[in-house]
Parts: sequence; structure tokens; C-alpha cells
Amino acid sequence: MLIAAGPASQELGRKLASITGRELCELEHKIFPDGESYIRFKTKLEDKELVIVQGTHPPQDRHIIQLMLLVDAAREEGASKIKLVIPYMAYARQDRKFLEGEAVSIDTILKTLKNLGTDEIYTVNIHSLPVVERSPIPIKNIDASGLLASYILQVGVDNPLVVSPGKKGELMAAEVANVLETDFATVTSRRDPVTGEVTVDIDANPRGRDVVFVDDIISTGGTAVKTVKKLRELGAARVIVTCVHGLFIGDADKKIIEAGAALILSTDTIPNDYATATIAGLLIPYIGL
Repeated sequence: MLIAAGPASQELGRKLASITGRELCELEHKIFPDGESYIRFKTKLEDKELVIVQGTHPPQDRHIIQLMLLVDAAREEGASKIKLVIPYMAYARQDRKFLEGEAVSIDTILKTLKNLGTDEIYTVNIHSLPVVERSPIPIKNIDASGLLASYILQVGVDNPLVVSPGKKGELMAAEVANVLETDFATVTSRRDPVTGEVTVDIDANPRGRDVVFVDDIISTGGTAVKTVKKLRELGAARVIVTCVHGLFIGDADKKIIEAGAALILSTDTIPNDYATATIAGLLIPYIGL
């Protein structure tokens, strides 16, 4: 079995090859002056099983095109089986038609990858579970909540309280709290019907405790910022902000720190300055490397 580290996930691909001792494909890729992508496998793939590691984080469309080129080139070069590791699955929020005439973006992407010859997909904390259930390609969705918790333990927390936004976040909060052997609470948002201002409520008392905020994705950081401010107002001793997928659009990370967070921690599904928790070891048993 060979591993190909796509342009979007070179470090993660190299980690997987290093840990498992599998051969890392020699891959040539570049961007032409007009913005088009070029992909070429220099390693012979005929009759080989191939694991392609390529995230679809921003710039999403470029990374998705590169992924499609990787799959198509691998199949044309005779790869016997193609497994995709897509650490962050873009477009999973557009998982159904919200308005008449809309494209269901994630379905379009998965159908295309299927037609190009993809056999299996492995992803981490996908935003929409129904996507997994109806995908034309078998998808294994891997939960990184426990991994985050193990890294939080390494940081060290005193009398921790775990909080997460919304009903969906309860599952993550419960998993992290179980590892930390503590309790968890839910963050709920309310929008004022007159002013439109969004406020957050927390169904627990954080006073004097280290609070761990967990979420699957931090994008613009709006929810995290409001939650950190609220926790500090309520007397939290320290707030640690964690997520699986750290997009940190614009200056989201700066805003979170300015709101009062002591630390930001994410996995390396998306390369960023806070990607301390590597998913490489988590992926290996699922992929069969």
C-alpha cells in the first residue's frame, strides 16, 4: 500500500508514511500562473493500493479540483484500490436543498469522486452525518473528541468544566468530559428579535474552574468569542478553546485570545498555528495501514 500526500495535506500524509513505514509516493504538483492545478504521479501505481491524503479546507475549490485530479490520475495509472483521507470535508453544510433550485454541493462532490474511481473515504467529524448515510462511496467518519481530550490532559486543567454549543455539541462535550472525568454543560444562543444581537447562556456555574470549550469547527469564531467573554464574566479561572477543525477565518484566533482565552488547541485536520493534536495515529487502524 502506498501513500500520496496531496498539496493540501502534505505534513499529515508524511506523518502517516513515517509512522507506518509505508512508501510515500513521489508526487509533482504546481499552480500555473492562471491559477490552474497540475498533478503528476512519478511513482508507479499499477496494481497498487493507494491512500490519498488531501484535505478540502480553504481554498476549498482548488483543493477539491486537486483531489479529483489525484484520483483520476491514480486510476489511469492502474491503482487497484483508492482510499481517500479527507480530514476536513468541505461543503458538508450544504447537505440538502434549502431553497428550490439549489445544488446539494456535497452530493455533487461525492458523486464525482465515485465516478472517478474512489473506493473508500475516511474523514474526521463530518459536519452532517446524513451525508455519510447516503453517500455513494463508503465513508468512515472518525470522531476526534477523545484525541482532543487527551491533549487537554497534557496541557493540564484544574477542576475542569467542559462546554460546547448546541445540541450537536453535547455529544462532543460528553466524550471530552468522560476522558477528563468531569461534568459538561451546553452553550445556547439567543437572538434578540428587536436588536438582532446574539447572546449566549451556559447552564452551569464556571466560577473558579478551568473551562474547556469544545466544538467541531471554528470558522469565524463568533460563538467561541461570545462564549469566552461570558465565561470570564461568570468568573471562570481559565478558558481553553479547542476544536477539531480550526479554520480560523480572518483574525478569528486573535479575537478569541482578546476575548480572554488562555489557550487555543486544534487537531491537524487543517494546517494552522494551533494544530497540536495530530490525527495520524487515530486514522491508522481505520485505514488499515
